[in-house]
Amino acid sequence: MEKSRSYPEYSSAYSGGEFGFEDGSNTTSYSFNGPKESDPELKRKKRVAQYNVFTTEGKVKSSVRNTFKWMKTKFTEIRHGV
Repeated sequence: MEKSRSYPEYSSAYSGGEFGFEDGSNTTSYSFNGPKESDPELKRKKRVAQYNVFTTEGKVKSSVRNTFKWMKTKFTEIRHGV
């Protein structure tokens, strides 16, 4: 097949292997959420880290909630002169 005359310099620009996509040497398989991990210890570490994040979020929410309750109580006491 004949190369395009209008763009001769672009007709085979990606086939020379200069970008490294052709060799398929990457052995890591990827899913929609990132690389697949088959190491159970790594999965466990990630799961435990996620539990720690949930715990910290709960503590922060509780602290903020208690702060607003305290402020509401103080303003109510000041307003009503208790």
